[in-house]
Amino acid sequence: MTAPMSLVRNRRARPDSWERSNIREKLMAEDWPVGRIYTEAATNSGRTAFRVLVPEYYGKGCLSCHGGPKGEIDVTGYPKEGGEEGWLGGAISITLFRR
Repeated sequence: MTAPMSLVRNRRARPDSWERSNIREKLMAEDWPVGRIYTEAATNSGRTAFRVLVPEYYGKGCLSCHGGPKGEIDVTGYPKEGGEEGWLGGAISITLFRR
């Protein structure tokens, strides 16, 4: 699980360069269809891989921590992002390597 850098709370979930650029240029684009998965054959760690990004959107249950008011501290101790229902909150990232 990863997210746009502005939404990452867990440092281990920071997106790599492929994830970062495709979240920004594809999943966050105004004309990207909601729920569409992005796939690409790409190089990862010098190896050919099939990469997948599955967008995840804020639902009602997400907003107690990720909603508003922006900057208010949530129950986990992090500042709220000010998100709204239906906004992109992150992505499931899958990498499959060839043998």
